[in-house]
Amino acid sequence: LVSDATPSYVLSQIEKASASATEFATAFNNFIADGPNSSHAEIIRTINVFASSIADVLSNTKGLTRLATDDKKADQLTNGARQSALSTVKFFRGLQSFRLDGMDPIQKTDVVINSNNEVQMNLQKLNKLADTFAPHSDKITNNKGDLGDLVDSELNKAADAISAAAARLAKLKSKPKDQYSTYKLEIHDSILDAAIAVTNAIARLIKAATVTQQEIVQAGRGSSSKTAFYKKNNRWTEGLISAAKAVASSTNTLIETADGVLSGRNSPEQLIVASNNVAASTAQLVAASRVKAGFMSKSQESLEEASKAVGAACRALVRQVQSMIKDRDQEDEGEDYAKLGAHEFKVREMEQQVEILQLENNLAAARKRLGEMRKISYLEE
Repeated sequence: LVSDATPSYVLSQIEKASASATEFATAFNNFIADGPNSSHAEIIRTINVFASSIADVLSNTKGLTRLATDDKKADQLTNGARQSALSTVKFFRGLQSFRLDGMDPIQKTDVVINSNNEVQMNLQKLNKLADTFAPHSDKITNNKGDLGDLVDSELNKAADAISAAAARLAKLKSKPKDQYSTYKLEIHDSILDAAIAVTNAIARLIKAATVTQQEIVQAGRGSSSKTAFYKKNNRWTEGLISAAKAVASSTNTLIETADGVLSGRNSPEQLIVASNNVAASTAQLVAASRVKAGFMSKSQESLEEASKAVGAACRALVRQVQSMIKDRDQEDEGEDYAKLGAHEFKVREMEQQVEILQLENNLAAARKRLGEMRKISYLEE
């Protein structure tokens, strides 16, 4: 997941870290103001949220460096994240009881305020650096319609795409299979069953995401409207909409590819890539919700469980396809190398070494092209 972090997601993580730092500072100052009888509960809760949000910023910022156009940009981003982490460590250490001993309440409060200001300054600098990686569009902030409706619409579209995918798989399952041998029929059914399990798991995930979404908005908007909440958190909203679209798109691709594999139009390897893309897109949707979910939220917990089920279903599909690839490759290995003469054997061995070298070079070139394509795709989103 870390390597797939999107700019919008990293920006929303920075926003969460900034808010949680201030929440922690407020809780600590309230603790000081309440004197000897004050409760530690709120400090413990807010410090956990603050520390974990900074940890998320660090791991996801590292993932974002893959989109850097040069080493200098990647280093600036990494250093920005490092400074945010160091100022957080300094904040925590500065509040250890032995350091605050002998200070009056106003001095202690000043330590908290100054430390929080330093964290906020570093997070703002990191925000500016991460923002250069994000596509610059005003689609969310300038949207004239109801943003709440837009988010709901994208989640509904994702749900509709899953329903259509499930219906298509059911249709494929009921097709006449007279042309298949017993073995090929078994392969056909196992892939379809695995794909159906994936779509069923995604359908449950979309339902859980919708419930979580409603809970987040209800808790976060206060007296303001749903649209105002989404506009205020526009980076997070962009990430959420992008994730919902990715789930719908990747599911459609998965079903198209599964159909193609069964009819011979697509290779099994393409189905593995499609399955991995489904797992990545659903993880992105869960991560987007996680940024704003309440502490110990039951609906977020249900969403995380649904995400695990999607991951398990995708892995099961990949295992079926890998088994199919293994059988295909074994069919191709019909030659008995023990019957070759010494010279011919040596020639064949060299040919294999050359082929491996060519494949490795092609693989390196393909990875480089994919990296360049991903940089452009994020800028065009």
